[in-house]
Amino acid sequence: MKTTWGVAFGSVVGLCGVASADSMTVGGHIDGTYNYNLMDPNGGVSRFHAYTAKHNSFLLNLAHLAITGSSDEVTYAVEFDAGTDAAVNSGAYGGSLFDVQEAWVAYSHADNGLGFKAGKFVTYNGIEVIENTANPTISRGFLFTLAEPATHVGVVGTYVINDTLDVAAGAVSGWDLLVDNNSLKTFIAKLGITTDKALAAISAFAGPEQAGNNEDWRITLDATAVIKLNKIDLWLQGNFGTETFGDESASWFGLGVQPVFAVNDELSVGVRAEVFSDPDGARTGVALPDGVTLINISAAPAYKLTEQLTMRAELRLDLGTEDVYNDRSGGPAGRQMILLTEVLYAFGT
Repeated sequence: MKTTWGVAFGSVVGLCGVASADSMTVGGHIDGTYNYNLMDPNGGVSRFHAYTAKHNSFLLNLAHLAITGSSDEVTYAVEFDAGTDAAVNSGAYGGSLFDVQEAWVAYSHADNGLGFKAGKFVTYNGIEVIENTANPTISRGFLFTLAEPATHVGVVGTYVINDTLDVAAGAVSGWDLLVDNNSLKTFIAKLGITTDKALAAISAFAGPEQAGNNEDWRITLDATAVIKLNKIDLWLQGNFGTETFGDESASWFGLGVQPVFAVNDELSVGVRAEVFSDPDGARTGVALPDGVTLINISAAPAYKLTEQLTMRAELRLDLGTEDVYNDRSGGPAGRQMILLTEVLYAFGT
């Protein structure tokens, strides 16, 4: 489903290009950013950010290479990442600057729509994706960073009901895990809805995620949609999660809206307004009686210099109901403002 979302947004800012050889395509992109936090945070890190957390830094975020192919019934993909984004994604395995983002094969019977997908693949949750060419803004929101997994390793059964509906369900190693950290698998499921003017996915995730612990489960439910309105792609997301910790339990939820305005063929503007509530501190690690609610508002104009080369800027304001950010003295702050710039180049066309 994430791939489908990316294709929908690709018409606005341009997806990575592909070069065809028989049934195989090869393409990719280069993504670099400069990020500056106006609070000049002590430690040089913008709190609760993912790939753009490093303050006052030029980053080679991603050098991405994708090899995909298909026949009548079989589709496959192998995607390689190098750069600081890859180091974040592979952090559980040593923080390497290289990462195999996806490597999967899928089969779908041409007559009855039944099939499967096996390997490493991205999650069904959410608007934003690892490849920034398909995102409305440069930075990722709190839902991407705190409420969603990025990838799974496992297998799902798939069924295309008709041109509008498809479903998937299966078992995976867990939340961003190559190898399971306990002896029970995590279960995932998705309902996809496709129409001429809208795409939607309702996805669920349930399983034990704590190392060596089969008893305490994490459960999340995500609903994501995009509605195409003339020159506006309106993205919507709601996410709820809960997890047990022995005799205690914690929950969190978030809402986000991300419209993308296509001014003309070259210029577009992506906007994000998002709220993430973590009253028990399970996802933010904020140990306060009422936890914290985080809010972020972003605006990111994008300009396509060529079909392959895009430049973007972003102004982002993060707010909190508690002083959970850092200022230059190391003291607590209730907000942070970040300026970001980005150069994206797609190759393979």
